[in-house]
Amino acid sequence: MKEEMERMLGFVLKHYRQGAFEGGIQADAQDRRIRSFPIWRYVAAAAAAAAVILLVFLFRPASSTLEYLAVNTPERVELPDGSIVTLRPGASLRYSDSKDGRNVNLEGTALFKVARDENRPFKVNAGESVVKVLGTEFQVKQSKGNVSVDVFEGRVLFSGSEDGVILTSGMESVLQQGAEAPEIVEVSFPNPTAWMTGVFKYDGTSLDTVLAELSDYYGREFVTSPEGQDRVLTGSFFIDEDPETIVDAISSALEINITVK
Repeated sequence: MKEEMERMLGFVLKHYRQGAFEGGIQADAQDRRIRSFPIWRYVAAAAAAAAVILLVFLFRPASSTLEYLAVNTPERVELPDGSIVTLRPGASLRYSDSKDGRNVNLEGTALFKVARDENRPFKVNAGESVVKVLGTEFQVKQSKGNVSVDVFEGRVLFSGSEDGVILTSGMESVLQQGAEAPEIVEVSFPNPTAWMTGVFKYDGTSLDTVLAELSDYYGREFVTSPEGQDRVLTGSFFIDEDPETIVDAISSALEINITVK
C-alpha cells in the first residue's frame, strides 16, 4: 500500500503546475474544482483499494493442518499449541487446530506430552480408536491392527466405536482389531519407550518378560528352556546392538540357553 501511495503522489507532483490548484487570475473557482478533483479522487480510491487488499491479506485464514514424518530416527516436534510429540521411526502425524479443539491423526507410534487447555480438548485418532485428553503424557502404539495406550502422567479417555475406558498414570489398555471397546491390561513391558530412550533397562525383571519385550521390539521370537523361565535379570542394553549379541550376553550371565524361533 505504501508503494502504491508513493506512485500516485509521484504522478501528482509530476503533473503539478503552479496555480493549478490555487485560486487566482488563471482559473476561477469552478475551473479549479473541475481540474483538481479527479486526481485526488483516484488517489483516494487507490488508497482505499490498497487498504482492502491489506485487510484481506492479514485476515485471510491460513492452512490449519500440519504434517510430520519420522523416517530413520525418532522425530521430536513441537505443535503450535505447545504440545511436544516424539514420533517413532516410520510414524506420521497430521495436526489440525480449530475452535472446537486440537485434533491429531496418527499412523505408527508416538509419545505425547500435551499442553493443558481445558477449553480445547486434544484428540488422537489412531486406527479405529480415539484418545481424548486435556493435558497429560502418554504413548499411542499401533501394531498388527491393534492400538495400545500407555499413560505416564495425568488421565486419558481411550475409546473405540463404543464407550471407552479412563486410564491414569501407570495404566495400559489395548483395542484389539475388530473390537468395539478397549480393554485394560497389565503393563506389558518395562521399557515401552525404548525406541526413544535408546536403552532397555531391567531391574530384577523376569526373563520371560525380558524375552517377550525383545521379541516384540526386534520382530523375532526369543525363547528359553524351562529351567530358565524362573530367572530374573538386572542390566541394560542399547537398542541398536545386534539382538543376537544381547541374548548371547543374557545367556552367558544367567548360564542358560536362549534360542530364536
